[in-house]
Amino acid sequence: MKSYQIILNQEEIYYDVIYKHMNSIRMRVKQGKLVVSAPYYTPRSLIEDNIRKYQEKLLPLIHNYEEYACYQENGYVDIFDTRYIIRLRAVGQYQCEVHEQYLYVYHQNIAQCVENYLKRILLNYIEEKIIYYLAYDFDLNMPRIEIKKYKGRWGSCYYKEGKVSFNLSLIHLDKELIDYVIVHELTHFLQANHSTLFYQEIAKRMPDYKERLKRLKEKHV
Repeated sequence: MKSYQIILNQEEIYYDVIYKHMNSIRMRVKQGKLVVSAPYYTPRSLIEDNIRKYQEKLLPLIHNYEEYACYQENGYVDIFDTRYIIRLRAVGQYQCEVHEQYLYVYHQNIAQCVENYLKRILLNYIEEKIIYYLAYDFDLNMPRIEIKKYKGRWGSCYYKEGKVSFNLSLIHLDKELIDYVIVHELTHFLQANHSTLFYQEIAKRMPDYKERLKRLKEKHV
């Protein structure tokens, strides 16, 4: 990995380049820093041409980066796009509860306790939404649902296994964005790839999907 800097809109931006066996340049913002993956021997000038081409999308992601959670006493966690302050209470019970603007945690291991709580909430929400969508929008069998941590995606569909998997980080987002990801993954049971037909199927069920997708792209995984 190599680190460089580039001037964008009269601002000095630092970025990392990771060279790999690949066919094209890819860019992402990770924890507020631009990370570029590029084929071996790609000239720096070509990489920076690509950065400049997409700077209007990249700069807001860099500037607006903020963690969804800070797992400590008086820290915070975003749940369905609402921020709650963490309060540690008498320890011993492995549970959490929300009251007004606070999330009360009853275990010393705050991070693990809260993440298990968030996983249950997200799983319940997704189960309810999938049941709804299958009743009204999809002629499918109920898939198996998995919640896990992903580094670079919001969800996956394993259509041959009858399973959908969702990123735990979805719990931090607005429900409209979560719903888009759910519909997106369910649609893969109809169209395996991201073809024009795939997005036409999404549009039938969610006419405003483009606006939701645009908002989702502004979030970090």
